[in-house]
Amino acid sequence: MRILILNWRDIRSRRAGGAEILTHEIASRLARRDQVTWFTSRQDGLPAREEIDGVQVVRRGSELTTRLAAPSFARSAHWDLIIEEINTLPYLSHLWAASSTVLFIPQLARDVWWYEAPRALAPVGYALERLYLARYRDQNVITISRSTSDDLRGLGFTGPIHVIPMAVSTPALRALPAREPVGRLVSVGRLVPSKRFDHVIRAFALVRERVAAATLTVVGDGPQERELSELADAHGLGSAIRFTGRVPEAEKRRLLQAADLLVAASVREGWGLTTTEAARLGTPSVVYDVPGFRDSVIHERTGLLTPPNPDSLADAVVRTLGDRALYLSLREQAWRAWRDLSWDRTAAAFERALPRADG
Repeated sequence: MRILILNWRDIRSRRAGGAEILTHEIASRLARRDQVTWFTSRQDGLPAREEIDGVQVVRRGSELTTRLAAPSFARSAHWDLIIEEINTLPYLSHLWAASSTVLFIPQLARDVWWYEAPRALAPVGYALERLYLARYRDQNVITISRSTSDDLRGLGFTGPIHVIPMAVSTPALRALPAREPVGRLVSVGRLVPSKRFDHVIRAFALVRERVAAATLTVVGDGPQERELSELADAHGLGSAIRFTGRVPEAEKRRLLQAADLLVAASVREGWGLTTTEAARLGTPSVVYDVPGFRDSVIHERTGLLTPPNPDSLADAVVRTLGDRALYLSLREQAWRAWRDLSWDRTAAAFERALPRADG
C-alpha cells in the first residue's frame, strides 16, 4: 500500500517525544512491506525531504501551518491510506482526503491545555478539542492505552477503537541484580508545566524529612529548568537534588538502573514510557494516578499509584522505601511485567488494525 502519515513532528524534530518515537518505530516496520511517507513540519537544519529507515519524510510549514499544507500535498499523489495522528490540533483529513483514513491518538490533551497554553487560550483549546473530536466519532481509531480509549468513549466515539500494546527501546535486563533500597529517586521528562516537576520536588522535600539519605536526580531539559532549580533551593535541598539536563540514551539508562524508584507527577500521559523503561531495568515507579500512568503502572504490583498531590506522593515513596518486602516484590514484578515488550509486536498490532487495500 501507499501510506501517508500526518504528524506535526518527526523523529528528528527538536521537540520529538514519545509519540514520535512510537510512530517512527511503527512506520519503519510498515515500510518493509509498504511505501510509507511521513508528512510533517520543517525545522531549521532539516531538509525538506529525506529517507529515514525506509520512511520518506516530507517537511513543509511550521508545527502549526503544516496542517494547512497537508491537503494539497495529499492530493498530489494517490494514497491507499492516510494515518492522521492528532497531537493537540487536528488535520481533519477525513473531511478532505480521497482515500481511507485512520485516526491515531496516542493521547488526548484535555487537562494539559490548562498547564501548557497561555491562560487566555487554555479554555478555548480545552473546549475546541471536544468540538473537533466530535467530527471523528465514527472513525477507525488506534490508541495505546485503555485510558485514552475510555476518554474517547466518554467523548461519544462510536466507531472501532483499537488499543495496541506499547513498547520501549530500552533493552530489558536479563536478570535482576540484588539491591537494597536506600532512597535513590529519579524523575525523567521534559521540564514543562504539565509534567509537574514542582510536585516532584515538593514531595521530595517531604521525603527528606523522613529519609535523610534520600536523593533525587532530575533528568531532562525544558523552559522550567531555572524555576525548578530555584524551587529546590527554596526547599533547602542542596546537593540532595541534581539536575542533569538532557542526557544521551545510554546515560539515561544508567541513571534509571541505578535508582531505587522512579517518581512522576504528570497531568496525564499517553502511556508513561519512562515508567516502562525503568521497570525493564528493575526500577519500580511511584506516580500519580492519572491517564497513562494507570496503564503503565499496575498498582501494588509494578509500582504505586497515588492521589495527585505531593503529600500522597511522598507518603507512597516513604512507604515503599521502608517496606523491604514490598519494594522487592514491586521490583521483581515490574521487571517481569514489561521485559518481553517489543516494537515488532506493537507494529504488528498496529498493522492488524489498518484496512488493507490488498486484503
